[in-house]
Formats: sequence, structure tokens, C-alpha cells
Amino acid sequence: MRDSMESIPNIFLKLAHNEMLLSYTTEELEPLVREAGSQSKKLLDDLWVEDGSLPLEYNKDILNALTRWLFARGENPDVFADRIFAQYKNPYAVPKRVILRSYLPFISRFYAATDQRHLLLEALRERSLFHEEYQFFCKCEGEKDRCDYIVNFKDCEASCPMYARWIVKSLQNAPLYLDLPSFETVTIRATFQSAELSLLERRRGVLDNDIFYVDGLAVGRKVPFGDCLRAYDINLQRPELENRSCIRIDQNVNDGLTGCPLLFKDCYYSAPVSITEFRYAGGMRCHDPFSKLMSALVKDEFVVWSPLQKAHDALMHRINNVAEVIYYEADDSISVNGKHLMRNVPARILRNILREYSKTGREEFENREFKRDPEICIDALNPNFESRLNRVVDHLQKVSDIMGLDRHRRGGFRFEPHCHIEFREEPTTRGKAKK
Repeated sequence: MRDSMESIPNIFLKLAHNEMLLSYTTEELEPLVREAGSQSKKLLDDLWVEDGSLPLEYNKDILNALTRWLFARGENPDVFADRIFAQYKNPYAVPKRVILRSYLPFISRFYAATDQRHLLLEALRERSLFHEEYQFFCKCEGEKDRCDYIVNFKDCEASCPMYARWIVKSLQNAPLYLDLPSFETVTIRATFQSAELSLLERRRGVLDNDIFYVDGLAVGRKVPFGDCLRAYDINLQRPELENRSCIRIDQNVNDGLTGCPLLFKDCYYSAPVSITEFRYAGGMRCHDPFSKLMSALVKDEFVVWSPLQKAHDALMHRINNVAEVIYYEADDSISVNGKHLMRNVPARILRNILREYSKTGREEFENREFKRDPEICIDALNPNFESRLNRVVDHLQKVSDIMGLDRHRRGGFRFEPHCHIEFREEPTTRGKAKK
């Protein structure tokens, strides 16, 4: 059993999932979800539980898969992340209860603070939202301009190159929760991640004679970590860390296809701690920082986010091999997963098959039971049912992965479902004539 300290709130993946549902089709998302592993189906459903949590390793594995998927599509993962955190501006998009609960011990301090963004950083270690070991360093340059550093002593990034960068973007936009502007500039100055892994397999990096090369071009060098601490005037009071080797990058390195930054100038890689710099205007405060979150909490979020719920259900149906089949009485037609399949007599034949299959599970049918149905065969002397049944068979070839008909014997046929089918009928709206 996993230690509870290895679990983190599902805020991060919930927002990523929302953005994927809004930006991509079910067909585009299916390969990504399947690649995420055996836990992906349960995890997607858990994302709709507002107070949910998940193991940190799952979080990193899914972010790795998402990064590879975006690169494969020729998309910049950082641009996708910016879209994720733009959702912070909308209180209906974020899991409000878990956020408010993490702020509860500090609410009175936020109302009293003259600089609420500064307090947000100070409280980060105490809130312990992601079980990281933070230390806060204030390097205020003046009342109007602040420069603060967050140092993390716990390596949570080793297997996920994008994890630290997306956490930093999350921290940069965190003030939006409290109806405050985002931090103006947030920069990673040191990271646990190695320079080689940070290239995300998009370019080739190698250390040779203390010089770090990317595709044959010298971009950085091996230096003691003490250089980083002196550069940013940070005293960790840990002299044993100063002689640890790391790689300082001297020029930016981007992905050639998407333009995504891979290595950052003046950042120290393979460092014994991570250091993030926040530069922002001081004295920023909101009269009632929790009003938006509280107001959104009491409103009906399911109505507000019904398009997301519909997209989520469609994705779950697809990866769980569930098909939604609807017969519309108004225009005598049948749709499968929202796409028109057939109408008129073929639609009525399939409707009757699905009615019986849904109620009893029966799959064997006799031709004569359809020939006696006046909605299907008007002329009892010349029913011509076989030709109509052939049209149903032809239509079902379009959705052969969902269902089909096997005319395996004379005078009858077998219905063959290839996945779980949810069938329902939409009656004609009252007062309107049937077409």
C-alpha cells in the first residue's frame, strides 16, 4: 500500500483534463488515455471528485505521456500549460473545497496582510499542498519591487522533466484564486533535473570535458553549485552542498519543431535543490480575497460545466468501449455516439432489435416477427423484408466495431454487439406531428 504522504490533490490533473476535453475530440484523446496505463480509466473518473487525491507517481507518469502526445502533434507543451492555468481566472473550473481547506489556517492572515501575494509565498511551506520541503528567502529590492526565492529540498521531479515547470506555472498563477493578479515574472534558477533529461528527447545533449553540448554546440559547463548560490545571494547554511557539481546553461535551447524551451540560460541543472525566483510588484491586496471561491462554491457547478461533463462521458464511453445508440421518433432515425447512422424502415428494424436486446439480452431473431410489424412491412403479401434487412446490414458496416448482424441461417439472423451498448429512444416532442 502506498504511503499517504505520496498522494497529492488532483487539482493539477483535473485542470489538464478540463483543457483536453475543451480543446480536443474524443477520437484524438483516446490514444493518450490508453497510453497512460491501467489506472487511467479509474483516474479519469476520480478527477470529477473534487476532494480527490492521487499518487505522485501517477501524476508524473500522466504528465510524461501528455508531453509526448503534445510533441507528437507538433504542439508546444508550455502553450498547453498556459491554457490550463488560464482556467484559474474562472472559479467554476477549479476544485474549490480542497483549495479553501488548504487556506483555512491562514484566512485571517490574508485579510490582514498588506501584501497578499507575498503572504501566499510565505505560507507555501506551511500549506504543504504537494508534500514538498520549501524554504522561503525574501530579497525585497524595495516596497514596490519584490524578489523572493522558493527553495525546495525534496526531489519530486526525477522522472518527469515537465513536472517542475508546470508546478512553477501553477504557483505563478495561484494568486488568481484569491482575485489577485498573477506573479509578473517567475524563473527557475536551479533544478534537480539533469540537462540531458530536460531536453525531453527532442535534442541530443552530452557532457564532454566539463562542457555541455547540444547537437554539437557548446551551451553550458560543469560548475560547483556554490556558483548558483552566490549568483542569487542565497545562504542555505548547508556548506556541504556548495561543492556539488551541476551544469550551468549559458544560452537558451529550444525545440526545433514547436519552439518549446528545453534548457534555460542561467539555470543550474542536476542541482542538489531547486530554486525558483519570483519578481513582482509589492503591496498588492484584495479587500475580500476569498469571495469568488466562496460564491462559486454555493452555485450549481454541474449546470455551468455541463459541456465538460458531456465530453468527459463521451471519452469514458470510448475508452471503456461503450456505445450510445439513440432512436429519434421525430425524424425516424438512429444515431451512434452522436453520428447519424440510418433512418426510416432500416432504423425501425434496428430499433426493434435494440429494444429486445436491451430488455432481455436476446440476440437471435426470426424474420417473421418483423414481417408481421406494419411499421416495417406495410404489405403483408409482399413484405420484401430481406432487402430491407440487407440495408441494415450495410449500414452497420459503418459501425462494425460496435455491432453487426449475422445472417447465419435461413429465416433468421443473429445480432452481434461488439461492445457495451446503451440504447434509448427519444419520443416526438409533444404537440408536434410525427414526420
